[in-house]
Amino acid sequence: MTKLSTIGKLTLISVILYAIILTILEILVIYFHHNFVNQFVLDSQGKGISEADLIYHSIFILSLVFQVLLCIDALRRRNTIQLIALVIFNLTSLAYAGVQLYQHIILEDEGTDNALFAPMDINKYPTRIDAKKYFQTRMRPLEFLIIVIVALFSLYLAGLVFKLSKQFGWENYRTYSADVEVRNAFVSLSILQTLIKLDVFFIGAYAIQLIPSRSIGYSEKLIETVLIFVIGAIMLLMAWYSVTKESKYILLSVVNLLILSLVYMGYRIIIINLPIKNERDPYLFTRRLLTFFLATTICLVIGTVYYASVSFRNMMRGVYVFSVYGLPGREEQHVSEINPGNDFNTEYLGYDAYSGYSGYRVDDSIDESKRKSKRASKIAEVAQNNRISRRLSID
Repeated sequence: MTKLSTIGKLTLISVILYAIILTILEILVIYFHHNFVNQFVLDSQGKGISEADLIYHSIFILSLVFQVLLCIDALRRRNTIQLIALVIFNLTSLAYAGVQLYQHIILEDEGTDNALFAPMDINKYPTRIDAKKYFQTRMRPLEFLIIVIVALFSLYLAGLVFKLSKQFGWENYRTYSADVEVRNAFVSLSILQTLIKLDVFFIGAYAIQLIPSRSIGYSEKLIETVLIFVIGAIMLLMAWYSVTKESKYILLSVVNLLILSLVYMGYRIIIINLPIKNERDPYLFTRRLLTFFLATTICLVIGTVYYASVSFRNMMRGVYVFSVYGLPGREEQHVSEINPGNDFNTEYLGYDAYSGYSGYRVDDSIDESKRKSKRASKIAEVAQNNRISRRLSID
C-alpha cells in the first residue's frame, strides 16, 4: 500500500474502528433477536421472516466490511470520487438502519402473532407480553445507538474526505492534466470504477435477500437467486476488466447487459409493490427493504450505463487514460522524488511568493515525453485498426 498522510491514516483507522464497533453492536442485536425467537414455535412464514431478519443483519455487517475495503482502495488509488462515494454509502447505511428498525418491530408484533408461545424459562417469561417487553428493552437501545453512531460518523467522515480531496486533487492533476479531454476522461473512468464497485455490493445484497424465497413465499425455486449471482458476477467482472484495460467493445457489451438488467429490476420492483388482497402477501414484511435495494441499484445502474457510454465515446475518439498514464496511485513515488519535503500550497499558484522550486525538472520532461509518446502510439494503433476495418468492409 502506498504511503499515507496523517489525514489518510486517521481516515483508515476511523473507518476500521467504526466497522468494529457497529459489528459488535449488531452481533448483540442478533443475539437478543435469536433468544427472543426461541421463545416461540414459529410457523413457516414466521421462520421465513426471522431468517430474512437475520439476513438483513448480515447485509449490514457486510456493508461495514465493504466500507473498509472501499476506503483502503480509495486511499491506495488516490480516488477522490470514491471517497465521496464512501460518505454517500454511509448515508445509505443510515437509511438502512432506520428501515431495519422498522423490520424488527414487524417481527416482534406480527411475525409472532400466529406462533405458539413456548418460553425456555416460564418463570422468567410467564407471558408473551413479558418476553416481548424483556427483549425490546435490550434490543431497542442498541438499535437507536447504531442509528446515532452512523449519523454522527457520516458528518465526521465527510470532514475527513473534504481534507483528503484537497490533498489528492493536486496529485491526480499532475498525472492526468495533459489536456482537458484526458482530464475529463479520467474523471468519467473514476466515477465508472466507483459505480461498478457499488453495483457489486447492492446487486449481491439483493440476491442474498432472495435466499429465504421458499419459506416466505417469493418463489418455489432458487433459480432466480442463482442466476442473479452468476450473471451479475460475470457482468461486473467484464465491466471492471473493460475499464482497467480500456477495452471499448467489452465495455459496449456491458452497457447492453446493464440495460437488460434495468428491465428485470423494473419488473421486479413493480411485482413486489403490487397490492395483493385475496391471498397471503409474501412481501408484507420485506417489501420496504427489497424496494430500497432495488431502487438504489436501479439508480446506480443508470449512472453506470451513462458513464460507461461516456467512456466508450472517449475511447472511440482515441482518448485513453490508464493505458497511457497508468492507473491512479502509481505516480506517487515519482512525485515524491521530484519534490521531497515540499508540500503543495494552493496559495502559491500565482507568480509571486517564489518557493524555491520551479516546478520543472529533467525527470518531469522525460516522463511527460514518454506519456505523449505512449498516447501517440495508442492513437496511431486505433487509427490503423479503423483503416483495416474500413478496407475489410469495402472488400
